[in-house]
Amino acid sequence: MTISPQNLRALVEIEREKRRRSQPKTADALTWATTNATIPHPQRGLVGFVPYPYQAQFLGMQAPRRIILKARQIGFSQVFALEALYTAAHTPGATILLVSRSQDLAVNLLRYCYVAYNRLRNAPTLVKENESEMGLANGSRIKSIPANRSTGRGFAATDVYLDEFAYASYADEIYQSVSPTISQGGRLTIGSTPNGVGNLFHSLWGGGEFTRMRVPWYRCPAYNPEGATLPDDDQARAVGEAGAWYAKEHQNYTAAQWAAEYDCDFVGSGDAVFGVDLIDRAEVGALGDMPPVAGHHYVTSVDVGRRNDATVINTVDTSVDPYQRVVHERLERTPYPILQQRVKARMDRYPGRLLIESNGIGDPFIETMDVPADSFVTTAKSKVQAIQSFQLLLEQGRYKAIWTPQERRELIGYQWQDANLVQDCVMSLAIGAQALDRPEPRLRWL
Repeated sequence: MTISPQNLRALVEIEREKRRRSQPKTADALTWATTNATIPHPQRGLVGFVPYPYQAQFLGMQAPRRIILKARQIGFSQVFALEALYTAAHTPGATILLVSRSQDLAVNLLRYCYVAYNRLRNAPTLVKENESEMGLANGSRIKSIPANRSTGRGFAATDVYLDEFAYASYADEIYQSVSPTISQGGRLTIGSTPNGVGNLFHSLWGGGEFTRMRVPWYRCPAYNPEGATLPDDDQARAVGEAGAWYAKEHQNYTAAQWAAEYDCDFVGSGDAVFGVDLIDRAEVGALGDMPPVAGHHYVTSVDVGRRNDATVINTVDTSVDPYQRVVHERLERTPYPILQQRVKARMDRYPGRLLIESNGIGDPFIETMDVPADSFVTTAKSKVQAIQSFQLLLEQGRYKAIWTPQERRELIGYQWQDANLVQDCVMSLAIGAQALDRPEPRLRWL
């Protein structure tokens, strides 16, 4: 029998309505969670779930598409897991997909489900139990997987949760894969801290298809016990910034880190690493080239050039506050034996700690040096940490230097996606920043 397009659309709408009606009421999920659920607390162990106001609000959202812009570590992964478990336990045949940005986070998210399940009374029997999938006797299952190019393909899910989606690899492919879930009447929830502008999470947040919820750090009672529930946003923030948690934690982050981790700020969390204002401010009070001072301690950092790259040598006086960069050299196409002589002469004149980037030519360069050096091994992680250390020093006003034109060009133009950027000066500065305020070597001693 041939079905007309009009009748087909009507049947699809009927099926969608059936699915919507079969979805558990999220208000019931809130009652169930506060009555039955157990969660792991970092200090108190397993405790009964007492929701923060925004967690209760989330569990009461009945929209099919939800997007959450949130601060780090404020309990959203736990409520994602609790809501998923409630759906699985109360909707026979449900398929819930939890997507995290890494395998470890995916395992941890499903662990929240297991912790809550193990304390439930009259729960459906587990028929499948491993670190990536929980299967119940009522035919429901919860699958927790890391983000990759094929994530979501082949799943006819009733609920999908995309956690920390702004940082997920292959975000566009994943979103395309799970979108049919919504078109067939399912529910999609996306949550993340911001990761700059222009990515898919930022675009979805600005669109009109989702019910939106924004929860910055000062709305979390753990971070702002006195002001989290104040109705006025500016007052809540002001109380939080006067509190003990903010005073302790804020100083440990750069502006970009704080924007991404806690402030729900898309623009501030973007790829621009060194603001022009920070670069200019570092020159205010800078002494420039200075001769050595008896009794002072110095840190010298070297980014050794490869092939036609320049070698950059910086020396910082760490016995003053703020730190003063006292010598800078950028040497192009210089033979390695001469570079070693220049580094040794610098250390003879400015005694202290020496750090040299060791990858590639750096290893033999260090091994044949006449002075001891710490080896800075560049990995994706260590490079970001070093640059963030220098970024933080600039933001705190604790690093002073008179920049050369080349340095200024590199600093202003530096972005996290730096594969095609000249960055010799930036890396020498960043390597040195790793050693400041750290009297004991943290890197490999040769």
